Amino acid sequence: MDSNRRPFRDSLIIGFAMFAVFFGAGNLIFPPQIGFAAGDQWVAALVGLSLTGMLLPVLGVIAVGMGGGFERLSRPIAPWFGTLLIFTTMIAIAWLITIPRTASVAFETGIMTLAPWLDPQIGIAVFVPLYFLASLYFAIDQNQVIDKVGRILTPALLILLVAIVVWAVVDPLDAPVTTVETAPFYLGFTTGYQTGDVFTGLLFGVIFLEAIRNRGYSEGNGFMGVLLGISAVTFVGLFVVYGGLEYLGATGSGLYQGGISPAELLARLVSDLAGRTGAIALAVAVLLACLTTAVGATAVMAEYMTKWSKGRISYKTAVIITTVVAGAQSFGGVSYIIAIAGPIFMLFYPVGICIVILGLFSRWISNDGVWKGTALMAVLIGAYDCANILSGMLGFTMPAGLVRAYQFIPLASTGFAWVVPSILGGVIGGIAWRAIGRPSTGNQPEQLKTAA
Repeated sequence: MDSNRRPFRDSLIIGFAMFAVFFGAGNLIFPPQIGFAAGDQWVAALVGLSLTGMLLPVLGVIAVGMGGGFERLSRPIAPWFGTLLIFTTMIAIAWLITIPRTASVAFETGIMTLAPWLDPQIGIAVFVPLYFLASLYFAIDQNQVIDKVGRILTPALLILLVAIVVWAVVDPLDAPVTTVETAPFYLGFTTGYQTGDVFTGLLFGVIFLEAIRNRGYSEGNGFMGVLLGISAVTFVGLFVVYGGLEYLGATGSGLYQGGISPAELLARLVSDLAGRTGAIALAVAVLLACLTTAVGATAVMAEYMTKWSKGRISYKTAVIITTVVAGAQSFGGVSYIIAIAGPIFMLFYPVGICIVILGLFSRWISNDGVWKGTALMAVLIGAYDCANILSGMLGFTMPAGLVRAYQFIPLASTGFAWVVPSILGGVIGGIAWRAIGRPSTGNQPEQLKTAA
C-alpha cells in the first residue's frame, strides 16, 4: 500500500468535506421547521427527511462512483440525457438557488443575529460582496478545495452544531405538542427536496470521487472502501445534526405562533435555548455551513462550465463568473429563493431519485428500456407537480380532466404520485425494449465497450 494512503484518515477528511457541502443553508433552516410543524410526531417526519435529505444523497454519490460519472450512469436513458439534466439542474438549482441561498441565509440568520442593530439594506449590500470574496478564496484553487473545506471549515462547523444539538437534548425548551400536521412523514420527505441534496450527490459527487483518486486510490485498489467510508461519515454527521435540529424545532412547537419564517424560527429557538451565547454560536455555525456549501457548489459549477466550453473558459474564470451571478441572485432574500425553488425541485426530484435507485443496481439492470420508461414517467409526474405549484403562484387553472386523472394515480393523495407510474414505466419499458429486440448500451465499462 502507498505510504501516503491512509484510508481511515482520508475517509474522515473527505467525509467531513462532503458533509459540509451537503449541510448548507437549507439543511440548517429546514429541520427545525419540520420539527416545529410535526410536534410530537417529529420522529415520523425525521424518517421522511432521512430518506430525501440524508440517505438518497449519499447513495447518489455511491451510484455515481459505481457508474463512473453521472453522464455515463444515465446513459441508458439517452446519450444526451445526462448532459441535459446536468445543464438544467446546475443552472436552475446550483446557480439560481443553492449558492445564492447560502448568502441570503448567512446574512438573515448569521449576520443579523450577530449585529441586530444593523440596517438590513446597508448590511446586505456590504455583506454579500465580502461573503462571495471568501467563497472565491476557498474555491479558486481547484486542487485544494476539498482539503480546505475538510480540514479547516468543517471541524469548526461540527463543533458548533454538535454543541447546539447536545444542549437541545440535555435541556430542551419544552415538550413537543400535538400539531395540526396530519402527514409528518410526507412533510419530512418533501421538505427534504428543498435541500437539493439528491442532486448535490449526483452532480457534485465528482469532486469527492476525484479527491479519492487524487490520494492514490483506484477502482479495485481501495477506491470503493474509501467511497463507502466517506459516505458513512457523511450520513452519520447529517443524521446526528438533522435529528438534533429537528428535535429542537419540535420542543418549540407549543411556544411560537404558526407562520414564522424558517430563518427566524431557528434564530429564536437557539436564542431561547442558550441565550446570547447560543445565538452567537448559531450565527457562526450558519456562516460556516453556508460558506462550505457555496464553496463546493461554486467549484463544481466551474468545473462543468469549463467542460461545456471545451476549455475556452478556464476554471478560475468560471469560478469568478459563477460567484458574480450567484451574488446578484442572493439579494432577493431567503423567502424569494425558497419560493422559486419549490416548483423546480418538484420537477427534478422524482427523476433524480429514480436515477439513484437504478444506479445502485446498474450492474444488474442492463435493459435500457427499464431506465427509459422509469425516467419518462418520473419526468411527466414531476412536470405535473411543478405546474400545479406554479398554478397557485401565478394564478392559472390546471385542466380539470388532467387533475381528475392525476387523482386516480395510487399514492397521489399522499404526495407520492410518481412512485407507481415510475415502477410501471420501468417494467413496461423493459418488456417493450426486449420485445422489439433493441440493443442495450448499459452504463458499465464492459457494456459500453461492447456497444461501441
